[in-house]
Amino acid sequence: MKVPPTLSTVLGNLFKKPATNPFPKKEPIPTPEGFRGKLVYYVDKCVGCRLCVTVCPAGVIEYVPEVKKVTFWLGRCVFCQQCVDVCPVNAIEMSDNFLLATHDKYDDNLRWLKENEVEDLIKEQRRKEEVKKQKVEEKGK
Repeated sequence: MKVPPTLSTVLGNLFKKPATNPFPKKEPIPTPEGFRGKLVYYVDKCVGCRLCVTVCPAGVIEYVPEVKKVTFWLGRCVFCQQCVDVCPVNAIEMSDNFLLATHDKYDDNLRWLKENEVEDLIKEQRRKEEVKKQKVEEKGK
């Protein structure tokens, strides 16, 4: 009797070591070069050009007009790196962080520019505008 090829493959794989990394039990293996992990966003570098918003296929990036910056919902991200490639000032980059699992899709680990940070940026922007107005008034006197 001839053994079907599927059965021989299954029986052969029963005695082989697993091909995956047993991560929770052991330390994770190092990420390879070019790994696309969690996005890193440098708010200070961002010029608010919105190129990343237009190129994002998953709708991860939203523009915040009050501060002329963008915010990210990383729970939607497919890690395609298109936003990184299109950013003219390198305000976005990919990290090698892949530990993003959570039960809460609104977790702070998955969000850039949270509501309180946006409010702080708005206050800082208003303060800078007031300082500029004061300087202009002083020069006019």
